[in-house]
Amino acid sequence: MNSNNLTIAGPFTHENLSIFLLRGTDAFDGSQFIPLDQAMEAKCVTVHETGDVGQLEVENLSEGLDLYIQAGDVVKGGRQDRTLGVDFVLPAKSGRVPIPSFCVESGRWHRRAAEDAGSFSSSKSYLASKKLRMAAKLSKSQGEVWAKVAETQEDLSTSLDKPICAAASPTSYQLAVEDTDLQKRKETFRAALSRIIDDAPDAVGYAFAINGAVNTADVYGSGMLFRKLWSKLLDAAVLEAIAESHRNVRKGEPPVTAGAIRDWFSEADRGEVSDRQEVPPRVSVATRRSEKSVLFDTCDHGLNDAVLHKNLVAN
Repeated sequence: MNSNNLTIAGPFTHENLSIFLLRGTDAFDGSQFIPLDQAMEAKCVTVHETGDVGQLEVENLSEGLDLYIQAGDVVKGGRQDRTLGVDFVLPAKSGRVPIPSFCVESGRWHRRAAEDAGSFSSSKSYLASKKLRMAAKLSKSQGEVWAKVAETQEDLSTSLDKPICAAASPTSYQLAVEDTDLQKRKETFRAALSRIIDDAPDAVGYAFAINGAVNTADVYGSGMLFRKLWSKLLDAAVLEAIAESHRNVRKGEPPVTAGAIRDWFSEADRGEVSDRQEVPPRVSVATRRSEKSVLFDTCDHGLNDAVLHKNLVAN
């Protein structure tokens, strides 16, 4: 996947959030993948509690679909809500396979209400904070993840002018983002932005800026895979924009343009590879550091090492 071959459309802006669509050609057929949230709804995957905060086990029960998990996916339930720490592909009928995880709820180690303590019920959220995603993906520090969950809750509470921590579990990231007033605020963004991909059938990813500063980009080797993930990705960008809305927009800076997004990708591509991680059974993740960015390239050995997902995060 060469970022130089992408066409950049936008910005599409609502309040302090500007989104750019990244358009290109497919490297593989995305119909073979099912994302975690859809797989859990269809009950063709089980995410098992292991009793180890730093590791869960995932079992793909599908007869023919490869399960795609993206680093930052949040699973609700078990003994504590978790986020999954790496991009991960699990073939059909996989059996139980371990995956690194981080707790995003520090105050519970037992069944919550009617949930199953031995497994997880849903994955409707993605980590909605750049600093929180980087704590899990780059620092890989449980203590830092907990700290950034608390910061994110505080930012969202400040922006909504009300506390959003849930009484049932005040430290739970997932319960916080389910707050009713937050969901209503989120829907105003979704109404303005969710349909922008309808006029871009060749979209393979997106990038976004908040308060006039570039933030994150996600590009996939398949437009179909991107569309399957779009709703959850948009939710995360919207929640981060809401969390940052109480801060001032950068003054005196030119607005972020498609050209600025292209320059950002070019600068990141020149960075040095600082780490390579094999993630059995299917993928490897290369981390590339530059002055302005961190770039994660996930390659799928099952697709002749095609780039499955390129995630670019501004410093």
